[in-house]
Amino acid sequence: MAEPISTAFGGVTAASAGTSTTLTATTTAAIGLLSLFPGIDAAVAMGAFAGAAVFVMSSTELSTSKKIAFFLISFLAGYVSAGFIAEVVALPLLHRLQVPHGVGALIASAIAVKSLLWLIGKANNIDDLVNFIKGRK
Repeated sequence: MAEPISTAFGGVTAASAGTSTTLTATTTAAIGLLSLFPGIDAAVAMGAFAGAAVFVMSSTELSTSKKIAFFLISFLAGYVSAGFIAEVVALPLLHRLQVPHGVGALIASAIAVKSLLWLIGKANNIDDLVNFIKGRK
């Protein structure tokens, strides 16, 4: 039986830490391999991966299969909308600072699925959605 490495993170065992390390190394290698294809920006791919990972790690109520599906959706949403989100983030800065597309991918992939799930939850009760749009509580 594996002994906990640290109880600060809820008793991470050596077996789960090894699995996590292997998964991280495999995913990083896959992103690196993906960046070898023409037209794929490595910085945007890494930003989208990091944002999707943040989303998946912060969602505790989802099953493993849903986490995998939402990870892929979040990654794709972050990669596709990286430029737009980078421009949106740069607006309050009055373009004094250029925001890289990798940062846009990170932000977009971290909030894309969470925002859609929130919107779907609001759409279940149409009165709440209408009141939210009108600015009422």
